[in-house]
Amino acid sequence: LKSSDVAKKVQLTTHQLSQLLNDNFGKSFPVFINEYKISAAKIMIEQNNNFTLEAIGYECGFNSKSTFYTTFKKVAGTTPAKFREQL
Repeated sequence: LKSSDVAKKVQLTTHQLSQLLNDNFGKSFPVFINEYKISAAKIMIEQNNNFTLEAIGYECGFNSKSTFYTTFKKVAGTTPAKFREQL
C-alpha cells in the first residue's frame, strides 16, 4: 500500500494526503496505516483462535512475522502472544 495510490483514490496529491494526516491525526502515512492494520489484527486475534499469530499478521498486510511482532508491540504496547493470553 503506497501513499501515492491512496492519494490518487481520494483525489489528492501525495503531499496533500500527508499534510491531511499530519494536521488532523498527527501521524505519518506509515504510522496511520500500521495502526489500522494492528486494529484489524487485534480483532482477528479476539475472534479467531484457529489462526496462528503469523497468519494473522500476513492477513493484515505485514510481509514478515518479525515486522508484524515489532509493529504490534510498538502500537499496542504488548506482543501479539501476550495480547492473546490476556483475552
